[in-house]
Amino acid sequence: MIAGIVRNRAARPLLLAGVAAALFASGPSLVARDALDKSLFLTVLDASGAPVKDLALGDVLIREDNTDREVIAIKPASQPISVAVLVDTAQGTRVADAYGTVEQYTTDIRTSASTFAKTLLSKSPDAAVSLMEFGQAAIPIVPFTKKIDDFEKGVARIFPKADVPSVLKEAIVEANKDLASRPSPRRAIVTLNFEPSDEQSREETKTIVNSFRESGAQLWSVSVQRGALKNTKRDVSLEQFAKNTGGKREYLVGISAVPQVFQQFAEALTYQYEVVFKRPEGKKPPQQIMVGLARQGKFEIHASGFPPQ
Repeated sequence: MIAGIVRNRAARPLLLAGVAAALFASGPSLVARDALDKSLFLTVLDASGAPVKDLALGDVLIREDNTDREVIAIKPASQPISVAVLVDTAQGTRVADAYGTVEQYTTDIRTSASTFAKTLLSKSPDAAVSLMEFGQAAIPIVPFTKKIDDFEKGVARIFPKADVPSVLKEAIVEANKDLASRPSPRRAIVTLNFEPSDEQSREETKTIVNSFRESGAQLWSVSVQRGALKNTKRDVSLEQFAKNTGGKREYLVGISAVPQVFQQFAEALTYQYEVVFKRPEGKKPPQQIMVGLARQGKFEIHASGFPPQ
């Protein structure tokens, strides 16, 4: 039986159904060795949120279109990962009434982005990380780099913009376009946004879904919330994207906790596994995929919602 116990809404064993299945099922091939062998990437976290580092054959179960698949290999992912970091610089009036001074707000954003990049690149030197802001417009700050010094120079250029709207969904689409051109199939987007917020992206949900389908990226998202949501549609979208791409969504009430969560995200993305399984030759592309864990206990399973084609 495919099973897994999860700690938040965005981390359950992956089952695409209904609308989500129709939108996400026709994603790109991740890794294909031949007509029968298919691969996917996953992270498993234990009850403390730490990556499980001793997965072995027999631990992971895969089912496509209600049919169990034979898992033939589980090994640490060797392909380099590319991660786009997106930060919210739409200051508005939130700084004064919820997030401290402009200087504190700026320092916290910079610390969060820097912590993620330092953790990722120190543990996975072949990884690449980029930086983008989404206050008023989706603006690239640092292109993909493996050098922390280059990333830090970009972090120093993060400045909040007074009284402008957020365009997080626009930034996600742009980040997916960049990721789709990366040579390795391991890809992720990490976002930091603040609530309440005036989200004014014009991108439709279908456009964003298609961008994830093209890139195959996971969404790992942190929302810092004080006060009522101004844009519930964006909140629902982030929740759904994180769930269906195999990422994670966290809600925090204080920005000071973001660096620790970003560090956990980086560690989770570093310790991924490649799972190789058999699909009968001549079968049509699957519409659903489920990934489960045979172990007992509390675990979070993070696997892409794009069945390999």
